[in-house]
Amino acid sequence: MSETTFFYPSHRFGLIFHAIVILALVVGGAWSLWQATRAEVGPTFLLYLLLTLLAFALVPVLAYRAYSLWRASYSLERDGIRLRWGLREEVIPMDVVGWVRPADEVGFSLPFPWVRWPGAVLGIRGLPDGSQVEFLAAQTNQLILIAAFGRVFAISPADPDEFLRTYQRLSELGSLTPLPARSLYPGFLLARVWANKPARYLLLGGFFLSLGLLVAVGLLVPTRPAISLGFNPDGTPTDRVPSVRLLLLPFLNTFFYLADLLAGLFFYRREGEQALAFLLWGSGVLTALFFLSAVIFILGTG
Repeated sequence: MSETTFFYPSHRFGLIFHAIVILALVVGGAWSLWQATRAEVGPTFLLYLLLTLLAFALVPVLAYRAYSLWRASYSLERDGIRLRWGLREEVIPMDVVGWVRPADEVGFSLPFPWVRWPGAVLGIRGLPDGSQVEFLAAQTNQLILIAAFGRVFAISPADPDEFLRTYQRLSELGSLTPLPARSLYPGFLLARVWANKPARYLLLGGFFLSLGLLVAVGLLVPTRPAISLGFNPDGTPTDRVPSVRLLLLPFLNTFFYLADLLAGLFFYRREGEQALAFLLWGSGVLTALFFLSAVIFILGTG
């Protein structure tokens, strides 16, 4: 059996950074939404609305980046190297590895991704020789470069020296049965999902229902200056409030739809757990239907 040694990027600082930013986005989005419900319909109202949408749209993205960092790994074995970062996976057979060395020993300045932050140094940049470097790293210092398939992979194991020593030892042993090469990108996963008709219909259903809910509420709010959002214990409607507060429903629904979409993609790529993906995507459709029904009921009660 081939010995496998796992290495991981430094997690702590990146996870703390993501947690702080996610918390700030949630608080900022909630504050913007609250301000939107108190503002008159106009430029100020639209500004708060856009800020809310931006904040809540970024939360699932950052949550995915944080999860990817937490689960990221670089494994070495006699027959190859495995790099995992979220939905991105690269399997490099040992016999196609050109070289493995620290970034400060390659003799040129490494171009970093334009958009990066602690715990998420990800992306592809061009090198002086015309090839490309793909970053799967948590930081920009103490990087290890792996040359294979005519390109370079930049990784950031927490203990780069031990990673180099382990690679040297395993490469000297020689590979008996090289690992089959494998490159999995998030885009490939999306293409697989799109090719699956039930998955495609569920995702499209949730998307169009969410869009319809947002459009319907946006068109109805200017026509209703005030609405009642509940009932008193005796069954009579509660005091009427500005109708812009109804916008809370489509924005909450959008957040749930994005969360279901990303969580579903995670389970879809794992063998034996694809049923959970369909359950999540189906719940996105049901959630949109429930919110739409709630809007119809609220407007019907005046």
